[in-house]
Order: sequence, then C-alpha cells, then structure tokens
Amino acid sequence: MHHKKIESVFNLKPSERYGFLVRKVADFEQIFLILDKNGDYVTCSTGETECIPVWPEMEFAKEFLNSDWIDHNVVRVELRAFLEWLDKLELENYLIGAFPNRVFDAIVVKPNEIKSHLIFECEQYE
Repeated sequence: MHHKKIESVFNLKPSERYGFLVRKVADFEQIFLILDKNGDYVTCSTGETECIPVWPEMEFAKEFLNSDWIDHNVVRVELRAFLEWLDKLELENYLIGAFPNRVFDAIVVKPNEIKSHLIFECEQYE
C-alpha cells in the first residue's frame, strides 16, 4: 500500500474511518489485530474498560509495530471467527477501538454494535 494512501486514510475523521473499516472488512471478510509476544491480543485502556483495536488492512495495523509494540505481530482474523468472538467480548465487557490512527483516535464501540454493522454491510453483498 502506498504511504500516501495510509496517510490519507489515517487523516479521515474517526467516523469516516469507521465506515471505511466496516466496508473493507465486509468486502474482504477479514480484520486485523495485534498480538503481543505471549500471543494475547493487545488492549488499550479507555478508563475503566479495556478496548481492543482493530484495522481493516494489515498495512494500517503494521504502522503500530514500533516502540512499545515492536516485538508484536499483526494477525489476520477471518470475519466469521471475529463475529463469533465478539459475543464473548461483549460478555466480558470489552470495547472495540475501530481503526485507530497513529494517535489512537478511534470510534469506540461495543462488540455487539460493530457486529450488527458488519452483518448489515455483509447483507448488502448478497
């Protein structure tokens, strides 16, 4: 992916990046997360709640593999598995950080909310 595309998309408003995320994930049926060296998904704190950041393309997530996360890895998760996992995250009170940019500006949503948006978007392709 060209560096200018990465910059251009990261500079979108969080709500625009959220729409980009939902469309891309539904279209390609995959989403990207970061695993730490122990194999756990990285989380960010939003006060009292843990937030799991997700990205629509590997190149965006790789932008975060520096400083604190230099020994981490980006992983691709199939959409079907992600949708199933969201139910568990909802029960455990996690939130989803939808497509953060480099300063971690993102739309934070409940797992069932992003699940609903992804399912709706996937239905548009049928």
